[in-house]
Amino acid sequence: MPIHLRPRARAETVRPRKHDTVETIDWLALWGLSLGFCAIVLAGIADFAGHDNVGAAFILAGAAGIIAAILQADTEHADRS
Repeated sequence: MPIHLRPRARAETVRPRKHDTVETIDWLALWGLSLGFCAIVLAGIADFAGHDNVGAAFILAGAAGIIAAILQADTEHADRS
């Protein structure tokens, strides 16, 4: 005796759009975030393990200065283009 099944719903075909936007990663911002995170960890190690408040402050100020200098150079480069 045959078993009668309901017809399956057909899936819609997915067609790629011609004008899909491709999101890119801002590598400079990612670098800045990673450098800032590393500076926070190193400053924490210097402060809690070594009890060196001044050293921790210099680590944070130095990392902030490096990030600011690189971002300033990038904005100057972008303005010329």
